[in-house]
This record gives sequence, C-alpha cells and structure tokens, in this order.
Amino acid sequence: MGSVVEPRSLIRLLEELLRSEHAEAPRSSISLEGSWLGAMVAGGMGYFSAKIVGVYPGNPSRRLPLVRGVLLLFRSSDGEKVLDIPAEEPTGWRTAAASALALSKLGFGGGGVLGVIGAGVQARYHLRVLTSVFRFDEILVASRRVETGERLAREFGGRRVGRRELLKRSHVVIAATNSTDPVVEGGLLRRGAYVASVGAPRPVRELDDQVKRRAGCMLVDSDIACEESDDACGVETVTLRDYVRGVASCRWGDVYVYKSVGTPVFDLAAAIHIYERLRGSGSVSTSSRV
Repeated sequence: MGSVVEPRSLIRLLEELLRSEHAEAPRSSISLEGSWLGAMVAGGMGYFSAKIVGVYPGNPSRRLPLVRGVLLLFRSSDGEKVLDIPAEEPTGWRTAAASALALSKLGFGGGGVLGVIGAGVQARYHLRVLTSVFRFDEILVASRRVETGERLAREFGGRRVGRRELLKRSHVVIAATNSTDPVVEGGLLRRGAYVASVGAPRPVRELDDQVKRRAGCMLVDSDIACEESDDACGVETVTLRDYVRGVASCRWGDVYVYKSVGTPVFDLAAAIHIYERLRGSGSVSTSSRV
C-alpha cells in the first residue's frame, strides 16, 4: 500500500472533500469480551465508504495485529463495490494526512525541529507523511521503549531523546500514544509550537490543562471530539472542516493545537485516493479486491 499512496495528493483530496458536500453517519460500536468493534460510514464525491474495524487486546500475545478491519468503497450512483481492502494501512495514512493538513492550515510551513512522542504505528505514519511534505532541520523521538524509539528515530535520520527535552526543543510535536497520563506538558512547550495529538480516545489523555490554556482554542477533526476524548474538553474547539472552509476561526494563544479522534470522512478520502491511484495504474478494476 505504501507504494500506492502519494501523501501530497491524499492531503489535497482530503482538503477538497472537506470543502465539498459530504455526509457521515455517527460512529457506532459494540464491545464484547474485552474486544471492540466499530463501524464508520461516509459519502461524498460520488462514493460511499464503510470501515469496520476492531481492537482486540489479546491479539499481540497471539502474534496477531491489535487492530484489524476492512475498508470498502462503493459508487454512490449504482452501489457497485470498487474497493475492498484491509483497513489498517489506510487508517494510518489518512490520520497522518489530516495532521499535515491541519498543520498547514494553522500556518506551519516547515523548518525547525519535529518531535514525535510514541514509536508505534501512528508515529511511523506521521513521520512518513510529515517528512515527505515538510522540511525539518532535526527529528526527535521520545518513547517508553528505548530500542523501539531508537530504531524509529534512526529510520528517519533522527535520534531518541527524553520526552522533556523533546517538548522544550520541538517546533512541531506529534503525540501518538496510548498514555492515560498527559505526555504533552504546556509548561515545557516553546512559544509558537504546533501540537497534534492523535492518540486513542478516552481513557487516553495526551494533553495537560496548561496546553489548552496556552492555546486558548483547539482545532478538532470531529464535532463530537469532547465526547470521545478529555483532551478536547474544557476549551473552545473548531472543526477542521469549518476551519478549512473559512466559516470559523480560533483566537489562538501562543501555541497551536490539533486533536484527532478519527472521523469517517477521512476514511472516505483514503479509500477514494487509493482506488483512483490503483485504477490509474491499471492495478484494479471496478469489481476487484486488492
């Protein structure tokens, strides 16, 4: 899938989709025996998408993926299924692409230090996307597991450092963790820093209250962000959709914050992008499974 996705094109398509007429249903989910399954549906630009994805805590011990799912794309005109692929990689790409779009709309143009807290799947996708669309002078990674963090840092020409050093030095901070205690401390952030928090929903908590006080406002990807994450509560919020359309604005403090909890329209953008790239290369027909 990595050879199919072109980050800049995906970001442009995501912005176009957010500006255009689209629809998305509220996310529905169920839990059973410690596992979680959710369904996300959206429509726009002539397509419907449906993502069914689950989180299975027992899988790592079985050497199976923690997160498993499927992403489907249908033509809205006749219901023809045109794409049927595993959901894990598209989810990583679309989350990072949305963060890149948010950073751009917040005014970041590149340069300085990129700091990534976490060394898992989302951390890697963010490094792949952000380093392909922005120029950075230095890359820092902070992680609980030394070996994993050092390996990820080396992969992108960076180095592993302590979390506090990362927060003090970084111009852009990406928080991609499962921590239930804040990993981004507002008292340590440099003036003018950009923060993107993409960790899992509640009970995960990545931002402390001082981050929100310093920002004064927060860009979010969903109208229901506060219902899913405490990071988005207790502060004025504006959706990325409305910010991109220019129908809402933030009164920013001295740091800029974007919070992502995931939204079906991002899955739609990823599915359309992948389908059109595959179709353009002749790798998929309108009824293929890839």
